[in-house]
Amino acid sequence: MKDLATHISEQCSEYQNLQNRHLELLKAELLPDLAQMNLERRGASEKLKSAINEFMSTTGQAEFPSDAHKMAMLKERLGLILKVDETIAVEIQRHKNQLEKSLKSLKHGKTTLKSYRPPQGSPRLISISR
Repeated sequence: MKDLATHISEQCSEYQNLQNRHLELLKAELLPDLAQMNLERRGASEKLKSAINEFMSTTGQAEFPSDAHKMAMLKERLGLILKVDETIAVEIQRHKNQLEKSLKSLKHGKTTLKSYRPPQGSPRLISISR
């Protein structure tokens, strides 16, 4: 039981460190690699999920007085992890909205530039006369 509790604690710590690093990147960089972040968090969450399932299956089989305390601590820690995940989701959405806004501005700028070009097929001569 002790090894499983330690293992799940390590997985929680690893996931929380990853979350903190991702939050720092989202706040510091203009164009973070969101796909890589999602891939990293997905892998870490699978490890955490596996550790939790193993812990839950073992805890369900044996009833120790300390199990209730461990379960409460696990529930509290997972609640904190979920709150940080919600914060990360908000930051990701903010970045996506900013990218969409920038893309619209870029498209508008291209359209404006095209309006200054001469129509296709017209001669490209400049006549200078006095």
